[in-house]
Amino acid sequence: MKQIIVVALVTIAAASVAVGQCAKMGKMTHGNATVEAIKRLEAERNKALVAGDLAAVDRLYSDDYTSAVGNTYRTKAEVLADLKSGVLKLDASSNDETNVRVFGNTAVVTGKSTVKRHDRGAEINGQVYFTRVWVKQMARWRLVANHASSITQ
Repeated sequence: MKQIIVVALVTIAAASVAVGQCAKMGKMTHGNATVEAIKRLEAERNKALVAGDLAAVDRLYSDDYTSAVGNTYRTKAEVLADLKSGVLKLDASSNDETNVRVFGNTAVVTGKSTVKRHDRGAEINGQVYFTRVWVKQMARWRLVANHASSITQ
């Protein structure tokens, strides 16, 4: 009987440790170096888009990057071409709220952003909820996906 109780307690303890480890993997602390690096890349991305810095966008975005913002879907090549031609122009872009979760070589960033942009003849101003995915590729973090939805009042 004592063996059954001991086995049960060891099993419960092991399960508790496993659950705790899984929870830690998904939630990084605010001071984590990777979290802070991703936040800096997010700020760099916003600055590059507002400045129309094609070299920085090219460096930050993965070659297989895709974006779904509003009713527009773009690849990296299309983002670069639209920024270069002026079809896409950001006057302002800032992250108001940012939550970064790191899973190995992948970081998922969610939050709220304020944007002011001209996109295919339409002026779009206001706040959006966003989800961006960064992946560490060849020792560098690169943006692979972006989705944003307007916040309606």
